[in-house]
Amino acid sequence: MAPFPRGKRFWLFLAAIVSTLVAAFFLFVATRTRSIEEHLRAVIVQDLSRRFDSQVELRTLSLRFWPRLSVTGEGLTIHFHNRLDVPPLISIEKFSSRPGFFGLLRKPHHVSGVVLDNMVITISHRKPGQPEAAPLPKTPSAPASLVFDGVLCKNAELIIVPRKEGKEPLDFKIHDLDLQKVSLDKPFIFRGNLTNAKPKGEIATSGSFGPWDIEEPGNTPVSGSYTFTDADLGPLPGIAGILSSTGKYLGQLDKIEVQGETDTPAFSIDPIGRGLPLRTTFSATVDGTNGETYLHPVRAVLGQSLFIANGSVLQTPEKHGRLITLDVFAPQARLQDVLALAVKSQKPLMVGTIKLKTKLVLPPGKEKALDKLLLDGDFGVEDARFTDPEIRSQLASLSRHGLGEPNQEDAGSAATDLQGHYHVENGVATFTHLQFSVEGATVLLDGSYDLNGGQLNFRGQLRLKAELSQVVGGVKSVFLKPFDAIFKKQGAGAVIPIAITGTRENPVFSVSVFHKTIKKQPAENSPANEKK
Repeated sequence: MAPFPRGKRFWLFLAAIVSTLVAAFFLFVATRTRSIEEHLRAVIVQDLSRRFDSQVELRTLSLRFWPRLSVTGEGLTIHFHNRLDVPPLISIEKFSSRPGFFGLLRKPHHVSGVVLDNMVITISHRKPGQPEAAPLPKTPSAPASLVFDGVLCKNAELIIVPRKEGKEPLDFKIHDLDLQKVSLDKPFIFRGNLTNAKPKGEIATSGSFGPWDIEEPGNTPVSGSYTFTDADLGPLPGIAGILSSTGKYLGQLDKIEVQGETDTPAFSIDPIGRGLPLRTTFSATVDGTNGETYLHPVRAVLGQSLFIANGSVLQTPEKHGRLITLDVFAPQARLQDVLALAVKSQKPLMVGTIKLKTKLVLPPGKEKALDKLLLDGDFGVEDARFTDPEIRSQLASLSRHGLGEPNQEDAGSAATDLQGHYHVENGVATFTHLQFSVEGATVLLDGSYDLNGGQLNFRGQLRLKAELSQVVGGVKSVFLKPFDAIFKKQGAGAVIPIAITGTRENPVFSVSVFHKTIKKQPAENSPANEKK
């Protein structure tokens, strides 16, 4: 058999050496994997302990060298400031990574392709007067030895425990959270999606977080932007609509300045009103550690009407939920936009310009918004006009009679002024000093209106500029002339007691004259007038 040429012998010799080295390497790895795992586990625990100044536990860590270097671990837990009396600051059920040899050779070590399963972050606070837990031994400050180039959290949960006792923790469930260049001593980039529980909808957010404040997590800087889409308001008792919102935020975790916009194409108070477009722009300060929000201000456009509001959204210790308190001012709103929230008809009952100022309080609870809503304020409407021709005709007739010119077709006016004070509580609107006037006549009323059932119960006076005999005119005026002095009061020509009862759909108007009450319903609601 002929010997191998010298060149071939060299390559065979080299291949044998390489094979031997590879076999030796894998033999070394096979015999030393356990010690390498323990060493790497110690490095991770030591680095995280130093960075968080906290006790760190890592239950298992495994290495694989073939076909690619990979690391998997389970049970990573970080106890904030070595405290065992509160939930862990960070708890990760399982993690995996393919760091690559070149990344591990760099200083600091760079790790990419990290995947986290079921991560829970719980931010707690020391109770007032409670001593700090014994700190871990301090180590000299040094640059981070680990930098995670890319981290994907499949399922993450952020729980923020409020400082005040009795308040419910905030709980945010996040999916598909992507982190880049994660290092505890520098800000890192994040991008993620979360499902908001109520109103239910998807929130997409991205921005910058950190560096982490070890002493007080609430001081950790955060900034970014968000998009909130297709939030169904239906499950919230008493209101309806599909809300979308976009905005930006900047600050630290316990004091975030937020600016944004919302759009609800068909907002309504269910079940009494009809939908109107509602658009808002807002500026707010949010405490991310307890969810309390201070609004300053909110500019809301309902239909074509501007409302300006300032206030707060605060948690309440005695009830689950939040207390909303707002001061609302409408400098020049359309009356038809306001009435649309209380009437389903597409045709507004009245049109005009309304100016209102009100205090709005919406307590927490499962009741419908209309049943727990509290309103207290004043309003004024100038030159309001009813859209129904029959009502306008009756108002013009009232105006002519009030002026003492009942037979003059050109006299009188259907334009009205309306003002008063209102208080809404338990679904009932109570009005005081309600004044409704046309040229020559003024109606003064006190009473209530049930927003749910539509029941009306108003009592008051009809004050006319003309005397009683002038109101009737003709031959009847001669017989009523002796009674002018009886009905003439406080500078008015005639003052007649009146009442409005019945329901929203079927109102009943009553006038008391000579100890008799005359009731009348609109012609379409009653075939005949009832007298008693």
